[in-house]
Amino acid sequence: MVKDYSNNQNNNDIDLEGISQEVDKFLEEKEKHIRETIIGSRTIEELEDFTLDVGIKKTYLCTRNTKQSFPVLAKVVELFIKVYGATVTMYPKGDKVCLELVTPKREL
Repeated sequence: MVKDYSNNQNNNDIDLEGISQEVDKFLEEKEKHIRETIIGSRTIEELEDFTLDVGIKKTYLCTRNTKQSFPVLAKVVELFIKVYGATVTMYPKGDKVCLELVTPKREL
């Protein structure tokens, strides 16, 4: 049996909207932390065009696959491993190169 929480009138029921907002807030804080401390504003300027997708255990950073992007990505990998003891996978994705950064645990 599946319980429908969409019309949550009972205080004992789970507040899914509240949980969703807390998860979104948590992920936004993690993204801000990663942008400021791991990637840094100078690195962001060097990457030009990139995407950053931050999750609970994995972070994906993708940028254009150019000769200039690899030294910048190497700096990101080095800092990420130093801070988190992370596992990093680099892979091509179309005309981009991406990093999959997997963290065993994260603390802000």
